[in-house]
Amino acid sequence: MVPRAEGWRNATVLAGAITAGTQVVLLREVLSAFLGNELIIGILFFDWLLLTGVGAVLAHRWVPRLPSSAMLPVALGSLLILPPLTFAGFRMIPLLVSPPGSMLDIWMILVGAGLALGPVCLVSGGVFSLLVRAAASSGTPGPVGKVYAWEAVGSLIGGVLFSVLLFDVIASHDVLVALCAAGGIVGAVHAYRSGSRRSVAVLALCVLLLIVARHAMDADAWTHARRYPGQDVLSHQETPFGVLTATRSGGQTSVYTNNVPLYVSGDIAKAEQIVHVAVIQRPHAPRVLVAGGNPAELVPEVLKYAGSTLICIEENPWLRRLEQKYLPVPQDSRVSFITGDLRRFLVASAGAFDVIIVAAPEPSTLQSNRLFTREALQLMRRSLTPSGVLCLSLPSSAEYVGDDARKVRAILKNTLAESFAHTLILPVGDDVFLASDSTLRPDVGAGIAEEGLHTAYVNAHYLQDDLISSRAQALSASLDSGAGVNTDARPILMLAQIGHWLRLFSVDMWIPALVGLAAVVLLFIHSDRMSLGVAAAGCGGIVLELMILMIVQVGFGNVYQMSGGLIGLYMAGMGGGAILAGRITHASRWYAGMQSGLVLALLLAAALSAGVFAGASGAVAGLVICLIAGSFSAGAVFSLTSRIRSENPVATGSRLYGVDLMGSALGALLVGPVLLPLWGVYVVASSTAAVVAAGAIVSLSSPLWRTYEQT
Repeated sequence: MVPRAEGWRNATVLAGAITAGTQVVLLREVLSAFLGNELIIGILFFDWLLLTGVGAVLAHRWVPRLPSSAMLPVALGSLLILPPLTFAGFRMIPLLVSPPGSMLDIWMILVGAGLALGPVCLVSGGVFSLLVRAAASSGTPGPVGKVYAWEAVGSLIGGVLFSVLLFDVIASHDVLVALCAAGGIVGAVHAYRSGSRRSVAVLALCVLLLIVARHAMDADAWTHARRYPGQDVLSHQETPFGVLTATRSGGQTSVYTNNVPLYVSGDIAKAEQIVHVAVIQRPHAPRVLVAGGNPAELVPEVLKYAGSTLICIEENPWLRRLEQKYLPVPQDSRVSFITGDLRRFLVASAGAFDVIIVAAPEPSTLQSNRLFTREALQLMRRSLTPSGVLCLSLPSSAEYVGDDARKVRAILKNTLAESFAHTLILPVGDDVFLASDSTLRPDVGAGIAEEGLHTAYVNAHYLQDDLISSRAQALSASLDSGAGVNTDARPILMLAQIGHWLRLFSVDMWIPALVGLAAVVLLFIHSDRMSLGVAAAGCGGIVLELMILMIVQVGFGNVYQMSGGLIGLYMAGMGGGAILAGRITHASRWYAGMQSGLVLALLLAAALSAGVFAGASGAVAGLVICLIAGSFSAGAVFSLTSRIRSENPVATGSRLYGVDLMGSALGALLVGPVLLPLWGVYVVASSTAAVVAAGAIVSLSSPLWRTYEQT
């Protein structure tokens, strides 16, 4: 039997694990169902944090009305039901309202995500207040800070469970179902101890229905039948790089990443375009590196060049294994296959290649954008021979290039021009960007004819060299040389690509920023001085976390593989700070020190970013220390403030938890998808540090500090 004083701790840890797991599952579902990029992910986090904060603020009105015996059963029972229902909504609603293969309207994403998240987030905020009341009822001193700390421990366990330990063992939504069922069982145990037989029966029935529903309904089969009508699903698996699916219809195999088509078999025209536009520039015994793409189609095209050798590199080992199983490549001694990150591979490949072809998706996410930055292009330049050629491409701009599409192409051209003496844009299906320190030829069709290559599409009959040359000149002349340069620390190409994507829905890029600004004003109006300090620390903490995730993403690729560990470190630091702050006597001195620690962590993380981008191990270690120290400081600030305002634990916990999450929501919306790409790491870190410092000064001016320290 667990003593009563310990019951709230176990319930809090379990609640934290469930909410963290729900975030992980919904994040993956957003990537799959809503064509997730950094903007959509930022909006998801904004909705989650804001709605949870609102739920916490509203909870003080109804939490005191519940009988003490019902607190833990109600808290865990609500988390038994709502997370699975929210997951089902995220998975099914897009398929019910939009035809298969179509792009979901951005307004439907924004409104639908908010409505779907509303119930689980509002209840999750209320659960925090319930747990604070349970801790206070058990006689625990400083219940608000204690619940905050143990919830962080639960979030750490949930993040590790979902992102590290069970990733290859069980599907993430099955882990969520198991955690929710465990919550229901623990809630039933508490109800039994309190003598509420009716609550025991209700919770046990809900657990049983949840388990039966999971085994009776195959969510994947239901989804596949509607998302891929008329296709046989060959493979479907969650990977650290996203959800990977292979389907077959007739004799054609299609590969999807997060339900976005990656490539299809039999697309000879696409394969010929990717290879020949680049390799024909250096056709004699070329040493070629191809990153990404479908090797089953690309390899035969490269081997048409006499004496050619080829290395195919793919960062996703799960995708490589899928290709080997369903898209086999004819074996040839001239071809090598490597699995790993392109940037790290290029560090040791100086002067090794005549042609490098990057067959990457358009740079609408940090994952893809990191191959289009100045630092990445400089690595590629060093890996080429003096006359070597680099080839990148963007989706076709067709006959008319709008302002947004033109800006994207101008940024990429300007970035290439910083590393190469010559650049050439050829509108041949896609807009193909060629770069070299030697001459480049636009007459691809003529070059293929001179070499006597047999191609089905990319040849003099398919490509009208004079027309392509004139269109290339017109396109290049229309690009703004002052559009900026895409760098690791300031990924403006990703921002421009997202802006171009939003224009498809007649949505301006600044709408999310205006929403965030309105939320800032409302938060400022309705907060006192103590609350503003907590909100500033919450904003600083989430900015630090997002900034470090971005730095790691750019430096190493695939942040999803490392996110569990990084988020776990952040939650561990936050929990440790909240626990330690509950034992400190001189509160204002420590409060100022903790806010200063968060400021220093932000500034130092930005200073270390260049070293991380370059792969320096010392910089990576320093970044980890910054993450732990900053999260420790943010947790301590919350706990210290809750001790100052301890007259009513439920009201204090509801208000402070609400403003903490609202401050975090603003950082998630503004910084991640907008300000980091627009301003860069250094400006964002400095600005956020100034906000944290201002919040600390405002908070310390409150007379509550003197009152507390005199008692």
